[in-house]
Amino acid sequence: MSTAAQTDADAVTASDPATDPGAGPQAPDPGASPASGGLSARRAVGLVAKREINSRLRTKSFVLSTLGLVLALGVYTLIILFSKEGPTKVGLDADTTAMRPILTAVADRAPDLDIEFVPVDGDRAETLLRDGDVAAVLSGGAADLTMTVERETDQDLLAVVNAAVTEQRTTLELERAGVDPVEFGERVASSATVTKALDPSGNSAAEQFALILSSTGLLYFFFIIYGIMLAQGVVEEKTSRVVELLLSSIRPWQLLAGKLIGVAVVGVTQLVLLGGAAVVLAEGTGAISLPTAVAGTLLTMGVWFLLGFFLFAAMLAAAAARVSRQEDLQAVVQPVMVLITTPFVLGIALLSKNAHDPVIEWLSLVPPLSPILMPARMLLGIAPAWQVAVSLVLAVAALAGLTRIAGRMYANSVLRSGSRVPLAESLRLR
Repeated sequence: MSTAAQTDADAVTASDPATDPGAGPQAPDPGASPASGGLSARRAVGLVAKREINSRLRTKSFVLSTLGLVLALGVYTLIILFSKEGPTKVGLDADTTAMRPILTAVADRAPDLDIEFVPVDGDRAETLLRDGDVAAVLSGGAADLTMTVERETDQDLLAVVNAAVTEQRTTLELERAGVDPVEFGERVASSATVTKALDPSGNSAAEQFALILSSTGLLYFFFIIYGIMLAQGVVEEKTSRVVELLLSSIRPWQLLAGKLIGVAVVGVTQLVLLGGAAVVLAEGTGAISLPTAVAGTLLTMGVWFLLGFFLFAAMLAAAAARVSRQEDLQAVVQPVMVLITTPFVLGIALLSKNAHDPVIEWLSLVPPLSPILMPARMLLGIAPAWQVAVSLVLAVAALAGLTRIAGRMYANSVLRSGSRVPLAESLRLR
């Protein structure tokens, strides 16, 4: 018997006068239900939730997983910092050194690139490339310039080199034609197009990808971990027959609600700890530019976590109630797992490609996709308030409907042992 299951049974039965001969007479509870053995609905749910929280927060797995995730965040931050450290070095052999000023001037005009051109000995060029000391080596003059790389060509670097070569050749041709290159350059520059963004992004492409990955990944991780934890607990209670003892004192929906609330509180606790650590690391190291209203963002993430968790976990618990063995659990929860995985995959694929794609905007409004997609769009600062409001209303409506269905499935299945309960029978009205 699991610790959570045993503590739930202990909590409920210890509060039930029918199973506690030593308990004295109690005043009638106005909210008491005849089927709950003297326990009011609120008290029954509260007892299950309280014991669920106490038993899970004290486990070594919770402590170790929280510390492990904080450590992983620290490692991820260090990787970002080290990847940003220092410019990209490009070697120039003796014949190309003369082009260094114009190459540097062109590279400086690219705001997203940090390139340093350094002279290298031609005999050591291959060694420097293979050791990673330089990203590329340029050799030859403007007429026969060659860029040597170890494996793949950096297209941004190639664009800088091509622009420098073109600029140098243009200067030489202008001088041959008797035109002042400086005056010509000023005239050309004065006709350059000025760009204007109506909604400029506050983050670079790399920062946007990091925000998308962290928000969708974090929510997906918590939905999977805590949802499966709840489903396994349901099967454990059926296997150990603890559920029969529990349901002699409280109703099925009270047990399900208490377990959902208890596990959700544990999940929010870990989410807040991880979110706080992420904010401290981001602010302390400057690795990622966070939204201005960090507290509001974390609060929003917490709200979406609760909505998504109750939505998915209720379905997982109802599906798990249909089986009596852990070996059969994977088959019944697979459809729900697909519902959780789909928005995560779509979020990574579509948001990182074009966060303003109308397809992703509409998908982020619809549950069960919204609990993962909408927080990512909010974190990027590209979700209008009306879309957030619509997605919240639809998510709450879906939660109400699916919770009702999940409760019926749980009540129809949880006391039946043996083979898997058919889906039609679990949904049958009584």
